[in-house]
Amino acid sequence: MADSHSILIRAAVPSDVSALFELILALADYEQLADQVTGSAEALGQHLFGSARCIQAIVADCAGQAVGFALFFVNYSTSITQPGLYLEDLFVLPDYRGGVGKALLSRLAQIALEQGCGRLEWSVLDWNTPAIGFYKRIGAQVIENARTCRVAGTALTRLAALSQPDLRPATAADLPDIFRLVKANIQHDGGLERFTGTEAVMAQHLFEQAYAEVVLAERDGQTVGLALYNLTYSTFLTQPGLFVEDLFVQPQYRSQGIGTALLGYLAQQVVARGYGRLEWGVRVWNQQALAFYQRLGATVLPDWRFCQMVEPEITALANLQTSLT
Repeated sequence: MADSHSILIRAAVPSDVSALFELILALADYEQLADQVTGSAEALGQHLFGSARCIQAIVADCAGQAVGFALFFVNYSTSITQPGLYLEDLFVLPDYRGGVGKALLSRLAQIALEQGCGRLEWSVLDWNTPAIGFYKRIGAQVIENARTCRVAGTALTRLAALSQPDLRPATAADLPDIFRLVKANIQHDGGLERFTGTEAVMAQHLFEQAYAEVVLAERDGQTVGLALYNLTYSTFLTQPGLFVEDLFVQPQYRSQGIGTALLGYLAQQVVARGYGRLEWGVRVWNQQALAFYQRLGATVLPDWRFCQMVEPEITALANLQTSLT
């Protein structure tokens, strides 16, 4: 039990993979999503420690047993032009709760600072009121007006089959156009007052450190749209995916198939890379976009909420002292 043994928060090691997958199964059962788990411990091990490594994990260890974990990966925020950490899974066995989840999140905040990340993000089911209350108490903002859009399975294949005229991957020479379109998208989303990015920082993150990729749409000799995207991961599928951080088309070029083409291109990338799904966020007030995405075959997840933490809350969480004895 948690009150009779010390809990050690440590980095996961290859010998933890089977236990981690068992914890993933327990999490899926708790979230009433056990039927959606189609992955394997073997694939998880490859993505954590093998040649296909793309995720990280920390473990809550009690007397040599993994009793909780947090699995995460690096993503990117154009609004603050900084990498972030996305927490895909956080779970502690019921008998060991009482400070362990907080300790895992505190260690994750420390890792975010160590890796130069400016944002922590994760999702929570809206019926999980204890978790929502806990996240708010540690300084997270629960974003009520945004939902996740997801394309997977046969819908992904259909989307990938759509034509993509006048699209090309961006290069460093495109940075002025990328910056202009990203800024326009943030303004459309109502967040321009928080935008602090510069072209120089974005150039470093996109074309030197490669936190994200960009595809551009061109018409009439102009760059008129873009999709900026990064890696995501599903533990239930034990597969990577792609997450669209920014999707934007200049207003005068909308209703010409450019948005469809951009998403079709990304779906092609998901299929070509052997990934499992394509995801992005949408504001609930943007009914036109919601209808458009659903026509393309996307599922809008109604009961998931985004949770987000930025400075100074990240530092406060990183400095949190939690007793685990």
